[in-house]
Amino acid sequence: MPKSLKLKKSESYKAVHFVGIGGIGMSSLASWFLAQNWAVSGSDIQDSQILKDLAKKGAKIKIGHKSSNIPENASLLVRSAAILAKNPEIKEAKARNMEILTYAEALGRVMNDYKTIAIAGAHGKSTTTAMVANILEEAGFDPTLILGSKIDGSNFRSGKSDYLIVEADEYDGSFWNYHPWAALVTNIDLEHLDFYKDLGDIKKSFIKFLNQVDKDGFVVLNKDNENIVSIYPSLKSSHVAWYSLKDRRRTKIKDLLKVPGKHNVSNALGAMTLALNLGIDEKTVFKALSEFTGIWRRLEYRGEAKSGFKIFDDYAHHPTEIKASLQALKEKFPNSNLVCVFQPHQAKRLEALFNDFSKAFNTADHLILLDVYQVAGREEVSQNITSEDLAAAVANQNRIKDVSYLPDCPETADILKITLEEIKEAKKDNVVVMMGAGNIFTLTDKLLK
Repeated sequence: MPKSLKLKKSESYKAVHFVGIGGIGMSSLASWFLAQNWAVSGSDIQDSQILKDLAKKGAKIKIGHKSSNIPENASLLVRSAAILAKNPEIKEAKARNMEILTYAEALGRVMNDYKTIAIAGAHGKSTTTAMVANILEEAGFDPTLILGSKIDGSNFRSGKSDYLIVEADEYDGSFWNYHPWAALVTNIDLEHLDFYKDLGDIKKSFIKFLNQVDKDGFVVLNKDNENIVSIYPSLKSSHVAWYSLKDRRRTKIKDLLKVPGKHNVSNALGAMTLALNLGIDEKTVFKALSEFTGIWRRLEYRGEAKSGFKIFDDYAHHPTEIKASLQALKEKFPNSNLVCVFQPHQAKRLEALFNDFSKAFNTADHLILLDVYQVAGREEVSQNITSEDLAAAVANQNRIKDVSYLPDCPETADILKITLEEIKEAKKDNVVVMMGAGNIFTLTDKLLK
């Protein structure tokens, strides 16, 4: 295990500066530093509700990046993985000989001061992390939570115990910086192909992460995922607990969950298995799961528009996630006219998984495709495959009623409102899901105004 900086107790650091502080993970980590009474400052390219919330907590926020943003007393700089080396604040930190850590490196240092439970997986880790946190809170464990989404309006919880619950992201090998006491893996899938070369490379990455779990801790794995089962012989841990949708408690969990979908039943079974291995009784687990109402942008119900459409926000940006979310909505609203408005996230992902994307929307009745969201720090300007190409590929299959492409423009929200009015159906639940990991949720806000 790498040497801990003992960040909570260190006299070496008095102030920390975050570059890209508005990110969902970065802001959660910044909240941890604020809870430890550090002086926290940070910058981002545009204002947001996340930044306003951090400012209310005491963080000094600057919009835009420039060297003068870093306070004189700051000795530690934490940067988002999306921030490039040419950023003026990074250059200034190097000139001052400040310690510079990525988000993952900083979180790894924090984790060393706790009995950390890390939740990993290509899909479902945010929801599962939140479920685990709810269960441990219900059981009186009083954990600290650093979450890559929001539960009850917040992505951070400050606990007084030694337990810390975090998401462990595989992108860029981030979770190689983590040495948790226990870990849960929801699934392994073909994802982040701008970093990993193939599925074999992804599996090796998860093996490396899981083999860094404390020898006195334990690992929880999803037996329904073939890729996880295939790496089991390479794991060093002698304490492995499995979960599966074949579990006899599946029906009970499905009945008590307020969040829809088979994938969420699986997430809940994983959270329950982890809790049982902590000595928490089933009654407490079931109570916590029954009170779980979901997290930000994971099939989150936002309200009903004037058009009569029930509007949901969803973070799905991978074919596996798209299928699961659409199937969950059809399960919840079996007599529905389901419209999916999808913003592809990252051109490289769209190109690498194009065939899978073209088949992922079959459960929807209508599909409206927006332009590809360009991911800062991970994206090339040129695109070989576009949303218009995806629209044509989906339409050629004749599996859904209609497919359209809506390019970005100042009138996008107004055009979308008119389109929804045109495809609205009487005597059905008219449901629209605004889907994608980019900024599509800002369009949702406009639809609801």
